[in-house]
Amino acid sequence: MFIFIQLGEKDITTETVLINLKNRQYENALKISEKIKNDSVRTYCIKLSNLRIHQKPVDLGTNTSKNKDILFLKKMIAGYNAQFLGGDSTIIAYQEFSKALAISESLGNIVYTKTALIGILDLLKEEIFIGSKQFELYLNYFDDIKADIEDEIILLLYQLVFYSKANQELKVDFNYFDYVLKLDSIFIQLPDTHILYPVYFHEKGIEAKIKGDYSLAEYYFIKSNSLCKSKLDFKSLKNSNIWQLADTKLLQGDLRESKKYLEQSRTTSKDLKDQFYDDRLAADIFATEAKHDSAYFYLNRSLVAEYNLGYKNNTLESSLLAVENQTDKLKLDKIVSENKRKAIQNWLIVATLALVLSTGIAILVQKNTTKKRKLAEQETLLKQERVDNLLKQQELVSIDAMIEGQEKERQRVANELHDDLGSLMATIKLHFNTVNNKYKDPALHQAETLLEEAYQKVRGMAHSKNSGVMSDQGLLPAIRKMAQVISETNALQVAVEDFGMGDRLENSLELSLFRTVQELVANTIKHAEATKLNIQLTQHEDTLNIIVEDNGKGFDRTLVAKDKTGMGLTNIEKRIEHLEGHFTIDSVLGKGTSILIDIPI
Repeated sequence: MFIFIQLGEKDITTETVLINLKNRQYENALKISEKIKNDSVRTYCIKLSNLRIHQKPVDLGTNTSKNKDILFLKKMIAGYNAQFLGGDSTIIAYQEFSKALAISESLGNIVYTKTALIGILDLLKEEIFIGSKQFELYLNYFDDIKADIEDEIILLLYQLVFYSKANQELKVDFNYFDYVLKLDSIFIQLPDTHILYPVYFHEKGIEAKIKGDYSLAEYYFIKSNSLCKSKLDFKSLKNSNIWQLADTKLLQGDLRESKKYLEQSRTTSKDLKDQFYDDRLAADIFATEAKHDSAYFYLNRSLVAEYNLGYKNNTLESSLLAVENQTDKLKLDKIVSENKRKAIQNWLIVATLALVLSTGIAILVQKNTTKKRKLAEQETLLKQERVDNLLKQQELVSIDAMIEGQEKERQRVANELHDDLGSLMATIKLHFNTVNNKYKDPALHQAETLLEEAYQKVRGMAHSKNSGVMSDQGLLPAIRKMAQVISETNALQVAVEDFGMGDRLENSLELSLFRTVQELVANTIKHAEATKLNIQLTQHEDTLNIIVEDNGKGFDRTLVAKDKTGMGLTNIEKRIEHLEGHFTIDSVLGKGTSILIDIPI
């Protein structure tokens, strides 16, 4: 269901706002949002538009509407809020955008889906240093649903960003220049006022820089920057242009201009990643000027930032910086050695040659020693890895055995309750039926009533102990049945949502996942003091995503002792790891707990 608004003589939906946001027509999106008559939709569309313009977190509000359109907008706002907070909030942003994507797919709304994909791709673009190819899935998804020239431009710009990142050989992806040519052929047809021209000129500058044409690169960066000045939402691109100009000037040997642009970059830098680039560039400038102390200072500071960011050497920029990291000290040492050599040469040429010869021998010995030490360290690490892997395998085998034992014990108890005690009570009930005039004796009548009640409880216990993923059921029906039974107690309301759940999974996998969810629900009942619990299952191609969220009191996991008698969170996590999945816990004291499980199927 879509929420319609009246604008002039034409009926439009919230899709109109999202289309403008997708095409970076943020001001238009805000104007349209303000004309929406529905209070809730208008509020969230305005919040989302302002978020994209100012890139500062906004108040999400307390609206509890179950309308999926509003829920989608809330998830998008929550994702951008977390992204702009930065730091450890990145995973939360990814989760919120993923939930928005799942909602869009359940609605079958392509515009919503594009909006969620753009949120995810923007996030991955900022975190490209994680060294993963996971962005390809979302790029291909966007490629499949693109519908017009605006979609084609957006897709090409993302492809240029992701595929201009280098591999270990410091080469761009072989498709990179094809993407540039496609982009050129599109922009040559567009008016000069198109909103994405600043981004296009920036990418042309990157292309020229990769080709080594620094004068042309400088021209494009300046042109892009001039178009950014009047646009508030392009401040991040403006900062990137300034840094690129500083780096380009250094490559041209113009240290004075490089310093000037670097100072401008520092005034607009907003996060740790910007500081990393600024400090590394400062180290290069001071090294070129032979100011060794300053070069070491900024190099060391950039290394601290690099460690904190956890960058991987899987992109062009990070790979180049890694090479500089490995060689900067050697460059500076070489400069010092050269100065010493020249000083000695003034006294005696023969002594200089002897010093050079001895230095060469010393370097060879040092390299040989260092190589042996590194090999020994690597061998030690490999041995430790083997030991850790063996321990891990033994631990997982123990968990498998424990789960198998639990299932057998459940089955045994259920059979004994049903076959032995159930049969015995049924026989007693049969004898009661043969008693004459039993209704004349109130005690006998009451005893028969109690016997019937006990018999039904035994049957219920037997079925409860034997509940689970049966051959004629499946994972989703079993979880729904469990949720229904728990909700009927009125102590905890359990809701189950599913998106894209297709055919049955392998039975042992279904059983393992059901027991995992069952244990998580049991933990919520025992410890969370929650009133609501939501279980969400999403199947996308070869991945199953399970989210278990409650509104309980939350907990600090570092203070929670491991469960020694049951599966416990730690054992559940190891079980998921055994299934080659991922297990994430997000709990805030007083605000509830969210547990995210991703399983390959």
